[in-house]
Amino acid sequence: MKELCSCEDWKAIRKHGLFEFDDSNGWIIKWIELTDDKTHTQVHRYGISIDFCPMCGEKLENNRGKN
Repeated sequence: MKELCSCEDWKAIRKHGLFEFDDSNGWIIKWIELTDDKTHTQVHRYGISIDFCPMCGEKLENNRGKN
């Protein structure tokens, strides 16, 4: 797995699966939302591209080819 950041807080939360590296978007925070329809459950996938570590504020390495 690529490392988002080298800070200690990142090392503590990286196993939760909220952060992912995407080749076209760089680092993203991802989540899903489930909504009930009459006959089934809809799955909505969301993600936000980030340029700075949410824990320490450092500029992320290898984000969308930058740095």
